Amino acid sequence: MARGELLRKLFLSYRRGNDNDFRSVAIEIISEEEKKNNHHLAKDLFRILENDNVDSVNSRRFSYINSTSLPKDQERQTHLVDIREPNLHMQDILINKENTVIIQRILKEFSKSELLRVHGMKPLTKLLFCGPPGCGKTLCSEIIASELGLPVLYTRFDAIVSSYLGETAANLRRVFDYAAGGRWVVFFDEFDAIGKARDDISEHGELKRVINSFLQLLDSFSNNSILIAATNHEQLLDPALWRRFDEVMFFPRPTVHEIRSLLKMKVENFPHYGLNYKELAPKFKGLSHADVERVCFDAIKASILDDKDSLDQEVLEEALKRQKKRLDIAENASKRRKI
Repeated sequence: MARGELLRKLFLSYRRGNDNDFRSVAIEIISEEEKKNNHHLAKDLFRILENDNVDSVNSRRFSYINSTSLPKDQERQTHLVDIREPNLHMQDILINKENTVIIQRILKEFSKSELLRVHGMKPLTKLLFCGPPGCGKTLCSEIIASELGLPVLYTRFDAIVSSYLGETAANLRRVFDYAAGGRWVVFFDEFDAIGKARDDISEHGELKRVINSFLQLLDSFSNNSILIAATNHEQLLDPALWRRFDEVMFFPRPTVHEIRSLLKMKVENFPHYGLNYKELAPKFKGLSHADVERVCFDAIKASILDDKDSLDQEVLEEALKRQKKRLDIAENASKRRKI
């Protein structure tokens, strides 16, 4: 398109207050500058546009959340999604170095997604989080959303999965249609509930149709949002699903070294003296991040209720014993269910 016509469209879209058209034309102009090898100017224009867009997105974010009714299951009239406004940051989570690098890359690519598109590239937007419960999958999704200034569209599988023929696939489509109307981190927790392998003989034909529908919806998923699917049972997932995700992250239980750091993080806001982290950390080995956090908070509450001025190692170890006992009871109950 001729330069003059582009400028005309740019001014018209500004005059009419049409943000989408204005942004579209601005990207065309940036793309032209790139083609002319005016890389510095293109990057500068994009930086200005992106900063304005962040403010614009944040200011409009609540308008479409409040004005658009949430999708519902047609039979039960239950909401299929919840909307969460996270307020967490990278310092609020303890994850390994490999996952930290991946998260930083995801944030950088998404925040500069328009610049990537100028060069014909796409950002990472479809993510699969795997690992045992309590190791940071949900927390990490909320941190990504918070760092990008996006709300979390949290899918409710108890509402999505329906006993009516064809309704589960229809509910999934309603969720994706709703997500297309805004910019979100769309979070599918307990993803194995709908993503089980299609050759699993214990599953019926309806679930296989659901997986086929999800694959189609995932393929057409918009790059204006990030989609995260999380599972505690990645071994159950259909092989075709793995290929659809741009990035797969594994969230293992913390190492002894990470437990030491986690203990320090969780007790830092309450007085504590004489805690031997080097001695304590091995005793927590095998527990999840959430388990370690629960022990720390349980110990702090016990100290407060007993009118103690600070947390000591004895109270912390007593809390650890209680948590291990709870986990043993839960494990034994699970084994009895399988018999």
